[in-house]
Amino acid sequence: MAFLATLALSSCEKDESAAPAAPLTGHWTLATIDAFPVAASSYSGTARSYLEFQDLGKAVVGLGPCNNFSGRFALGPGQALTLTAPIPTRAACPVQQLETQYLDNLALTARYEISDGQLRLFDATAAAPRLTFRRAGQ
Repeated sequence: MAFLATLALSSCEKDESAAPAAPLTGHWTLATIDAFPVAASSYSGTARSYLEFQDLGKAVVGLGPCNNFSGRFALGPGQALTLTAPIPTRAACPVQQLETQYLDNLALTARYEISDGQLRLFDATAAAPRLTFRRAGQ
């Protein structure tokens, strides 16, 4: 009985990592990878690479220049943001190096900024954003 009571009480503790992801949630269209403009994915001339944060379950899904991917994210104090290494599908494409750079930069993310409809992701060392996105529809 004591074990069940302890388990029930521990589930009531405040989880600091469960901060709401409201500013991030939604669909973000990839604009640049390390300042290199990205206009479309290799799927078609109209498919755009994107990143989508889903608050429920802290999941992140997206489309790189070549493949779909999924992972998880966690928010920290201030604008701290970490993403697990994205797990992509494995279709080869002519811009595979750009895709690898995109996925690697996602995994290096340490913080974010949002302003003027843009999401900028930074690693722990760079002053410039590694990735920039535009909120879908803007």
